Amino acid sequence: MPTHANDEAEILRLDSAWNEAYLRRKRDLLGDILADDFCGLVPSGDWITKAQLMGGDAGTTEVKSVSFTEQEVRIFGDTGISRGRLRLEVENLRIDQRFLRVFAKRDGRWRAVAVSVTPVPE
Repeated sequence: MPTHANDEAEILRLDSAWNEAYLRRKRDLLGDILADDFCGLVPSGDWITKAQLMGGDAGTTEVKSVSFTEQEVRIFGDTGISRGRLRLEVENLRIDQRFLRVFAKRDGRWRAVAVSVTPVPE
């Protein structure tokens, strides 16, 4: 049975880099992680594009920290899925979310192609 340890490690690295890029507003790093055809399903039920995620609308509120409280990666050929629980600290508020991030291996490189985020009720 083939092992996917290197691919899993790379997706874990990209997930952490994504969080850091979002937290520090490093648009160049985020742009390198997200595929051009990226789409996201956000808690409001709206779809967002790469340009919208990077565009700064989310940057109007000060995010103080982003961290995984649960995380698991699965590889299915050239598709990788990261899923778990994420905690955002925004101003005086903690927001727990379940997430599903989908990565595709294109030209030998993993890129995020989709995300779905659902709030976890307190």
